[in-house]
Amino acid sequence: MRLRSRMLGWLDRRGIRGKIAVLFIGVITLSALLSSGILYMVFTGIMREQLLEDQQNIMLQSRNNIQTVETSIDQATYYFSTDKTIADILNESATDEIERYRNLNIMNQQFIKYLDVPLSSVVNSYSALFFVSGRSPVVNTLPVTGLQLLSSLPDMGGGNRFFSPELAKTEAWYKRTVELQGTLNIFYAAGDQEHVYVAKQVRNPLVMNSNNEMGVVVIAIDKNEFGRQIESSQLTTGTRMLLVDQTNRVLYSNDRSWPGVQITEGGQLAPLLEYTDVGGSTDLRYNGIRYIADLYPLKWGWNLVALIPYSEVTEKLSVIRYMIVGITALVIIVSAILTLLVSNSIARPIIRLARVMKGIKDESTIDVFIEPPETNEVGVLYRQFNNLMQRINDLVDDVMRSGEREKQAELKALQAQINPHFIYNTLDSVNWMALTRGEDDIVTMVSSLAAILRYSIREPGEQVPLEQEIDHVRNYVSIQQMRYGNNFDIAYDIDPRLHLYRVPKFIIQPLIENAIQHGTERQAGQGQITLRARIVSEEEQTQTQEQTKDQELASPAATMLVPPVTDMDIAALPTLATPSTANEAPLVVLLIVEDNGPGGNISQLNDYLNEQQDSLPSSDGIGISNVHQRIRLHYADARYGLHFEYVNEVMKAIITLPLKDRR
Repeated sequence: MRLRSRMLGWLDRRGIRGKIAVLFIGVITLSALLSSGILYMVFTGIMREQLLEDQQNIMLQSRNNIQTVETSIDQATYYFSTDKTIADILNESATDEIERYRNLNIMNQQFIKYLDVPLSSVVNSYSALFFVSGRSPVVNTLPVTGLQLLSSLPDMGGGNRFFSPELAKTEAWYKRTVELQGTLNIFYAAGDQEHVYVAKQVRNPLVMNSNNEMGVVVIAIDKNEFGRQIESSQLTTGTRMLLVDQTNRVLYSNDRSWPGVQITEGGQLAPLLEYTDVGGSTDLRYNGIRYIADLYPLKWGWNLVALIPYSEVTEKLSVIRYMIVGITALVIIVSAILTLLVSNSIARPIIRLARVMKGIKDESTIDVFIEPPETNEVGVLYRQFNNLMQRINDLVDDVMRSGEREKQAELKALQAQINPHFIYNTLDSVNWMALTRGEDDIVTMVSSLAAILRYSIREPGEQVPLEQEIDHVRNYVSIQQMRYGNNFDIAYDIDPRLHLYRVPKFIIQPLIENAIQHGTERQAGQGQITLRARIVSEEEQTQTQEQTKDQELASPAATMLVPPVTDMDIAALPTLATPSTANEAPLVVLLIVEDNGPGGNISQLNDYLNEQQDSLPSSDGIGISNVHQRIRLHYADARYGLHFEYVNEVMKAIITLPLKDRR
């Protein structure tokens, strides 16, 4: 875990170039090693199969050689047991000494004919004799001997081969041979480790009953005769050839340390037992050496085993191994070089972009442009970065312009106060003089003007309850009515729930002034101004504005508002203290100043407010622009502000405000 943490920490500290290089080199190295390993295993498997195939071809010839010896012994004992001449001599009773000698000589000649001739063609060192059965009349005339004669006289050439079984029939091998009744009995003599003994009961072919035994033929063969048959079976210098008998004991081997070894003892050679009946190949380890074992079963229950050292298989692969290692190393080196080149190609433009981004600290360093190096994904990244920086520059410029406009608006509002403290004190003196002289109109006008000035003393950007803003409007209207000789009336339709609703100062009075100067003053008859304050849903307001825009396109000079905002069911709306739920549409506040004057070009007015037109032909538009800009700056949302509509020959200046200020 600690090593893994260190490796991950080291990798985290690398740059993108290093990470790409590590990733590619790691993947390529792992792939190369894995491919090389698989290729080496495939070649090893092919080499092993080829080696086993060659060894099996050699062992097949050796097996045929050994089976030729086995077959020759089987055939020789068979022909000998079926010879009628020998059977006749053994069954007759010769009384003449000369005749007995002649018969013995004839039997020895037949023995040489049927046994020595076939055996001498396949083995060089052997000996054989025949123990005549005790039922034969000639037994009493034969010499007596035991099995030791075969081991002491291995040649036996030219001597007597027929003996009495008086000594041999008490030995275990003889009894076992009689029990097998004509089947070969392969055994070893006590104290004799150099010969293999083969015994077979010979039965009289002329007698068809259970008393047809003629005797037992015994053949002793030097173990090296079998080894001579497999001398050419050694495929490699280290290959160990084993001839294993029916008791699973190693009878012969080209390595002197193997003869006499029992493969059933210990677990090292135990895998061979699985193949002693059917043959096959397996891997095993003996005395610390790994072998590939190939086994062939033989006729007498014997097995021919080849043990090929695994090191000799891999030794033959040394050239291929060195070639694979060289190619793998070359692939890794070339891949590492290509990976570094590719990682540099990928990382260089990204590192360049990162350095540029790192150098951006404030607004003085954001005016940057990087030439896209390519048309691929990196080029897209560069172009998007350039677009982002351009957008940030535009936003900074907008913020600076907005701040400048806000400062100008506040400056104009401050200038409009015209030193209200001095004027307020002067008006107080004028009001006192008017009261002493009984000038009621002057008292009313001066009181209204004093209230206006007192209202103006507060900070221009301050928010006030809507009822205070309306009181300011009432004072202003009272002065204007005296000025214009009461040629207009004003009505107030205010939702009582909005009395304490806070609005920016001086946003209604400029609209009243605009309605008087450009509306009722131009009206031939009595002018009518209405100030309304309503709560409507934002969704309804949006739909109304979209309908208004469509109508403006159809008739720019006069626009209808559908439906009228005064038709809303006020009683169904929640109070200001109750926020709308998730299922209710968001609510907005509408402050509407209506007049029955001739109206104006609605499109020009709205375009001027939205800075799509530089000026108005009929006025300077400072008042309405000031109101609109201050609302936009205060709420920082394009949904809120001032716009104009002309509905049913009624000019409407509509201020849209959020029901709740969420700044």
